Amino acid sequence: MRRLLLPAALLGALASPTGTAAQPETLAIQVDVTDTKHPEGSAGIALWAGEEGFPEDIEHAIRTIYVPIVNGQATTRFDGLAPGSYAVTVFNDRDDDEEFDKNWIGMPRESWGVSNNARPRLRAPRFDEAVFELLGGENATIAIEIR
Repeated sequence: MRRLLLPAALLGALASPTGTAAQPETLAIQVDVTDTKHPEGSAGIALWAGEEGFPEDIEHAIRTIYVPIVNGQATTRFDGLAPGSYAVTVFNDRDDDEEFDKNWIGMPRESWGVSNNARPRLRAPRFDEAVFELLGGENATIAIEIR
């Protein structure tokens, strides 16, 4: 018996009742930042899809945004996401330089937080402590306290 191999795009079009390929599901994550100690500046918010560079090497984050802090809070939304594992980092960028400021021994000078509100002592949080699942069919809202 001989098999006929069809390109994936054509298979999707054949499977769809309208004759067009089914579009992949896209989801969103809303991030609500609370409990900022300093009302000035902005919230630097980064979305991560893996542990590489987490939590500080921002060039490895899949998306970043800086939003104003209003009355000690900030909110943003990341749209167009596939289901999967994600983590979020946030810091209070008080001087609006888009850099996470530290002192001479490497301790943070600006307030910060991560998803799951993970706060290990004497070290930065790991991706596995901050990770959450974005499931198919469900958008997510997460709240992060920055201290």
